[in-house]
Amino acid sequence: MKNKDSLKSIIVLVVICVVIGAAMAGVNMLTKDRIAEVQAKKEAEALNSVVEENGGFDKLTLSYDLPETVVAVYRDKDGEGVAMLLAAKGYDSSNPISIAVGFANDGTIEKCSVISCTGETSGIGTKVKGDNFLSQFNNKNDTSDADTISGATISSSAFVEAVEEACNFFARVAESEGLK
Repeated sequence: MKNKDSLKSIIVLVVICVVIGAAMAGVNMLTKDRIAEVQAKKEAEALNSVVEENGGFDKLTLSYDLPETVVAVYRDKDGEGVAMLLAAKGYDSSNPISIAVGFANDGTIEKCSVISCTGETSGIGTKVKGDNFLSQFNNKNDTSDADTISGATISSSAFVEAVEEACNFFARVAESEGLK
């Protein structure tokens, strides 16, 4: 009798799991295109915000590997600069900080922008989105004098390291793309 009850419980649990799994898959199918559309819009807005007076962007297909934190490289259609999308592994390394950084053709950082930092602790790690933190990168050639945020050392250090890696990578991009 006990074995029959146990088997019945197992079957009920399996059916529940299958139904919930199917429902989650259905929701994912219904929302994945919209989520991708929203993400693409956020990335486009971030790219436009980090390179002044751009004429839109073309994604570069490079013949060499990108560094770990660099997700994509874009060239301004007007030839005024380069933008990179970065992924910095902050507090929640499974949900990286998504960053856009714009460079003038001479390698100077024009501006940095945070696209998302949902894996960071609200009010602490999310301070990397603040103007006080982001503005320290403007018009710099590297991150040597960049400060981290007290209490958000992991997040801000990951951000600084990702931007530094992008600065170092810019030289290679500039050479291969013939930037002035």
